[in-house]
Amino acid sequence: MESTKRTRNKRRSLLGLAALPILLLALWLGGREEGLMGVAHYVGYAVCHQITVRTYVFGDLVMPLCARCSGQYLGVLVGFFLAWRWGRIRAMGLPPRWLIVVLVGFLAIWAFDGLNSYLYLILGRPFLYQPHNILRISTGILQGLAVSFLFLPFFNQAFWAEPDFRPVIQSGRELAQALGLGAVVVLAVVSGWPPLFYPLAFLSIASTVLMLSLVGTLFVLLVLKEENSNRTFGDFLSLFLPGMAFAALLLLAIDLFRAYAESNLGMVLPTG
Repeated sequence: MESTKRTRNKRRSLLGLAALPILLLALWLGGREEGLMGVAHYVGYAVCHQITVRTYVFGDLVMPLCARCSGQYLGVLVGFFLAWRWGRIRAMGLPPRWLIVVLVGFLAIWAFDGLNSYLYLILGRPFLYQPHNILRISTGILQGLAVSFLFLPFFNQAFWAEPDFRPVIQSGRELAQALGLGAVVVLAVVSGWPPLFYPLAFLSIASTVLMLSLVGTLFVLLVLKEENSNRTFGDFLSLFLPGMAFAALLLLAIDLFRAYAESNLGMVLPTG
């Protein structure tokens, strides 16, 4: 048992060392011209269409993600924050059935508004109703909350040796808290108040990287066949660093493909 643990720790240390130059290279590539804001826009370029008219502008500063994507990733961050605040960041239990229906409803609303917005972009005229950035960010927040409360149990079931068996969200009161905090975030973005730009921009990008890194962490976990073997925050970090490297490589690959497609193939991504 002790020998197996030492082998595991050595393997994870090597993975962490391999991840560091990848992360440093990604930071350098993204920030060599515009610093952290350049990194933010490169991340956004990989996951978002970045159409200016569909993006909130603070004075002369443009958010790195469009209204819908800003809502999605800020909503995920709200959900994760509340799970931590409620002491259930390791919770693996699914919400009560009625709450699952509500969360799936949030996803359906997001998809419906996204489809309507996409068809407006393609047709050049309203399809069912006139799209609006307030609708985009509001439905994005709903989607982000749903993803966070449904993804966390899935992640925790695979990752932790001793997960918390409680649901990550348990009641209508907690749902109201999530919606209330989400509404505050929507108001902050919609306000366009310049002092809020950098906090909101970097939080939305941090959430994007966090989600992709957690997916990468699960990928590394499955490749190593080390499910349900982690107990400490150190165990988490030892896999999260390679997960971040996975996310960095994925973002870089998408950036390169999109840049090539747009410059050489005349390809435009009309996504909304």
